[in-house]
Amino acid sequence: MANKLYVFGIGGTGSRVIKALAMLLASGVKLDSSFNTVVPIIIDPDTANGDLNRTADILTKYQNIVNKAGSENALFGTKIKTLTQLTNENSPNLSNNFKFGIDGSGQEFGQSIDYNGLDDENKALIDLLFSKENIEADMTVGFKGNPNIGSVVLNKIVDSNEYVEFSNSFNQGDAIFIISSIFGGTGASGFPLLLKNLRTNDASKLNSNLISKATIGAISYLPYFKVSDNDNTKKAIDSATFFGKAKAALSYYEHAIFNNNNSILNAFYYLGDNANNNMKYAVGKLAQKNKAHFVELAGALAIVDFVKSIPVVSQSNQTAIKEFGVEDGSLKLKFDSLGQDAKDKLRVPLSKMYLFDTFIEKSMGELLKSPGSYNGENGIKKEFYNSDFYKIEFIPFLNYFKEWIGEMATNEISFTPFHQNQKHDSLLDFIIGNKVSKGGLLSRNKITGDILIKNAHKLVKEGKLNNVTVEERFIKVFDEILTVQLNNILN
Repeated sequence: MANKLYVFGIGGTGSRVIKALAMLLASGVKLDSSFNTVVPIIIDPDTANGDLNRTADILTKYQNIVNKAGSENALFGTKIKTLTQLTNENSPNLSNNFKFGIDGSGQEFGQSIDYNGLDDENKALIDLLFSKENIEADMTVGFKGNPNIGSVVLNKIVDSNEYVEFSNSFNQGDAIFIISSIFGGTGASGFPLLLKNLRTNDASKLNSNLISKATIGAISYLPYFKVSDNDNTKKAIDSATFFGKAKAALSYYEHAIFNNNNSILNAFYYLGDNANNNMKYAVGKLAQKNKAHFVELAGALAIVDFVKSIPVVSQSNQTAIKEFGVEDGSLKLKFDSLGQDAKDKLRVPLSKMYLFDTFIEKSMGELLKSPGSYNGENGIKKEFYNSDFYKIEFIPFLNYFKEWIGEMATNEISFTPFHQNQKHDSLLDFIIGNKVSKGGLLSRNKITGDILIKNAHKLVKEGKLNNVTVEERFIKVFDEILTVQLNNILN
């Protein structure tokens, strides 16, 4: 039986890295062959957070595509499940949208600890530990850079219904990965608490012994953006404090995690950049929707690397510490800027999904009016393009992918691997640094979208996809013809 990878994404950064992981899995990046299912679990007290809800919608659309098209493809070839889908789908106490419930977070901090109900002595103790602003802090939009508050509230994680079902569904050989930032409130406090609870063998919880001995990896993000338009007298988050908070958290991690055998972490990844990217200040909820950043893509790669390295790191009594670097110092990264391993993992899958999207936009009209088997009885009939699968699930997912790629190109340290404004006649000349021949008087034109149209008709005519659903046939046709063409372009 194949294993499951549980990915805990804490706070806004956790949501955005899970989004990047979903894009990689959709594009055909695979985990180690012994893992075929990813279980994303998003921990964020700000349940209306724009980053969280965008990621949850992406994951749901991914699932719906796999449910109709199957997972026996490179594209969308890894299963993504919620805790509900792993356990009891009829449980009324579990969400089915990847969000982890946190008791006491939807109110002021003082209310969550029953401050007004404490006696004078305990009130005095609380007043020593927390400021008046802390006690009155509204946690419906998260902990707003206050890990001291987060550490109290998030310690209740193990009492939630979701944690119980996580424990119930955990099997021998499953693994865990934790994503957090180190310079805010939710991630900095949530990571060490979650790790402590995972490593505690609680006899009252099913499979707790397996979880306490499981292979666990984590990534902590150093500052990689600043908050713009920040007025310290009016705003709850001040990016000037990010590095100070990161140093304090690292100092705590040193003795609480790395020098504590009871909290052994098998692999730990550091990521960040020089933090010159400015994000517009938002107090939370729907306005909290940061642009995608390349370091989040690198974090998704860290998850892939972790799964691959489990046979090694699981046998060591020390934490494997890993960082991510690029080959050159350019601020505009492309595939050739990356190390060979990252380049090998990303180039074909991301190019395939990007070309898929571009083909639909620039060349699908040409395909639909061309004669051939693709448009025939055993191909893809025109009514398919009005189906819920195509219009409500697949095209919106591609739009999310295009948005994600586009946002990464806008940062100071950008990731811009593809040319923009492609046309049908130049469709295949789209990867920066990889020139494709336009042909000439005596040579064949190698960049036109007509090549893919011809190959689509040929593949359907072969008949090997006659007995699959139309959704699966659609994905398989493009999976194969795009892969063949990209291998021709890149080799």
